[in-house]
Amino acid sequence: LVCSQFRHVALRHYFSSIRVASAKQLAAYTNFHYSLVSRRNAPCDSVGFDYVKTLIAPSHALEAASWNPSLYRNLKHLMISFSSDGRQSQTTRLKCIFSPPATLTPWFPSQLTSLTMTRLWRIDVPLLKIVASAFPSVKILHLSCSEQLDVSCCWPCFEESSTAVVHSPIPNYFNDITKLTDNFADSLEPLTQLTDLHLGIFLSDEEMVEKHIEHYDTPLAFDHTLRTAFSPKAASPHIGNILSQLEAETTTGLISYSVDQDNKIEESQPGACTDDDLPFPHGPELCRTCKLIGSASKVRTRELEASLALARKLKTLRTVGWSSFFTSQVFEVDKVGDWRRRTTTYILRVNGRVRVRRRPW
Repeated sequence: LVCSQFRHVALRHYFSSIRVASAKQLAAYTNFHYSLVSRRNAPCDSVGFDYVKTLIAPSHALEAASWNPSLYRNLKHLMISFSSDGRQSQTTRLKCIFSPPATLTPWFPSQLTSLTMTRLWRIDVPLLKIVASAFPSVKILHLSCSEQLDVSCCWPCFEESSTAVVHSPIPNYFNDITKLTDNFADSLEPLTQLTDLHLGIFLSDEEMVEKHIEHYDTPLAFDHTLRTAFSPKAASPHIGNILSQLEAETTTGLISYSVDQDNKIEESQPGACTDDDLPFPHGPELCRTCKLIGSASKVRTRELEASLALARKLKTLRTVGWSSFFTSQVFEVDKVGDWRRRTTTYILRVNGRVRVRRRPW
């Protein structure tokens, strides 16, 4: 009896979190699950996949193994990497993984409240609609594609990776922030329990990365020219690190910009490296030229404006995150996606107004 109880505890712990790398491995887990099911004492006993709380897998493994999410009755966290997908295969694979057979509904367990999808080719309206349809009960949604920018090798690899992913959808895919947030909010509207949203795209214009790549051959000379031609103290548009607006969607109220006087440690601006210390290659977040020409303060305000727009439409949101070239690089224990280039805004709803800032209220 003691041995039986010990095996039960060991299996429960073993199955609590599963990380698979291939369809063959997932199929082996599935066979093991059915083997345990065939030997359980009563139909109501929990065995095998019933213990799984977290599943981590690449998209190609889920498709090739023809996985059945309904077997994971207590699954809470699902993390999928789309590193092997691109322009042609992402949408097809999404539909294959997330679309249930006509005879099987519901397809995903209602307990699933956290979904993470990394290394996407693009975050767009069709993707968001598929997610919203498949996971109506999700509370934490993390989608990212910015980690596809490769700074681990050389400048040609960085340039090639920048063309293989839609890292900055403005202005080529969406004219401005308003168009982007309107489309995204409408797509996510079915997620009535969504509290924490991260969209791993840059809200700076796409040309920022292109311009950064253009001057990598002679970065020092180009940097010196721009720093002497433009003063960093030049006049900039009205900005702030706290934004607020009336919460009513039908109300077209002006956005209020203010400075958070209590926030003594505003997110540090990258680019503190000396010319000799810059990694090779490096992104715009470490480039003084991009910081100057790209207007870091303007981009950071745009991120707050986008968060505010989503918060007004999605009433349950508490945090909104974006990929950003102009944010502090603070180590986080749970390094999901492009964690080094990430900013989070926190939402406060009080007295009919929505407020956002970059630290908890």
